[in-house]
Amino acid sequence: MTRGEGYDELWNWFGMSRASWLTMPRTFMHEMPDEWQAKMAVLLNEWDETWDTSNLPSPHVQLKENGKFVKTPEFLIAYRHPNIGKINFYKVNGAAT
Repeated sequence: MTRGEGYDELWNWFGMSRASWLTMPRTFMHEMPDEWQAKMAVLLNEWDETWDTSNLPSPHVQLKENGKFVKTPEFLIAYRHPNIGKINFYKVNGAAT
C-alpha cells in the first residue's frame, strides 16, 4: 500500500490523541447534509467490503465527564427521535447544515 496524501490527512486528523478507535454519535451524523451522509455510507460500505471484523472483540463505549463515568445522554442515543436543539448546540459556527 502506498502511503500518500490521504494517509497523511487521516493521520493528522487523529493528531496527537493516541486514539485507536473512531466513534461518532449517529444522531450527529444524521444531522449532516444528505450529500455528506451518502458519502459516509459509501465509505462505510467500502469498509465492510474490505474488512471482516466479526471475529474482533466488540467495542464498548463509556462516556466520561470531568473524569467520571456518566450515563449516555438521551439526545446522543435517540436517533429515531433526535433532539435537534441539543444536537445543534454542539455544532461549530458556520458548519455544514
